Amino acid sequence: MQRLTMAAAIFGLPLALTAGAPQSPSAESVVAKLLDGDPWGMGGAELNARVTLKDKAGLTQTLAFTARSRKHDAPFAKSLVRFTAPADLAGAGFLQIQNRNGDDDRYLFLPEIKRARRISGNLRANSFMGTDFSFADMDRRDLREGKATLKADEDIGKFPCFRLDVVPQRSDSPYSHFEAWVRKDNYVTLKMELYDRANVRLKTFNTLEVRRVEGHWYVTKSQMVDNVHLHSTQLVIESIAPRADIADEEFTVRQLEKL
Repeated sequence: MQRLTMAAAIFGLPLALTAGAPQSPSAESVVAKLLDGDPWGMGGAELNARVTLKDKAGLTQTLAFTARSRKHDAPFAKSLVRFTAPADLAGAGFLQIQNRNGDDDRYLFLPEIKRARRISGNLRANSFMGTDFSFADMDRRDLREGKATLKADEDIGKFPCFRLDVVPQRSDSPYSHFEAWVRKDNYVTLKMELYDRANVRLKTFNTLEVRRVEGHWYVTKSQMVDNVHLHSTQLVIESIAPRADIADEEFTVRQLEKL
């Protein structure tokens, strides 16, 4: 320690650095941990969930769905969502395959038209099944490919968080940038503020509940609020089972179109 103190004095270095004080992670490493995580069970799990939509008049609508997923090129994943309620939506499905190179594959199946429709990248800003989540929110491409920087740490409730600012690099992103508050202990995102192309705060996301299942942290209750239209979507994962054995053949357009 005496030699370290002398070296610090000679070279004008902070003593904490010469003594091996822990360094803050880079923005890139925080993003990598976020992508490696699977907070909504879309990268290797089977789940049941419900969604409650609420408009500015206080009227609500409830949707229910099941989902299965698997990682196919970590951290990239395949997932198939199947709606079970309400009755007029039962059987509708959404298949998403994240790709390392090029755009992701997205297909939406509606029973009344009896075939799947490809969702192109220029529709990423559109609402997913009437919720306040967009296709862009679901594919995480803006996080995967965006330019990230770390701002000053900030607590959310009792949890110390990294504060991440991400600027999407794709022209089809609905956001100019977004901020994410990420828990330091488990890298779960507790809050996000998403800004539109005019730099107006478009939406706010909040994690309301997390649960640890088989050693993995999942966001089991969350809410996305449309600050412009005063509309909100609450997502509750009612049951979730991590799985690594779901067959790759289950994530095809043919499987999506099965009723």
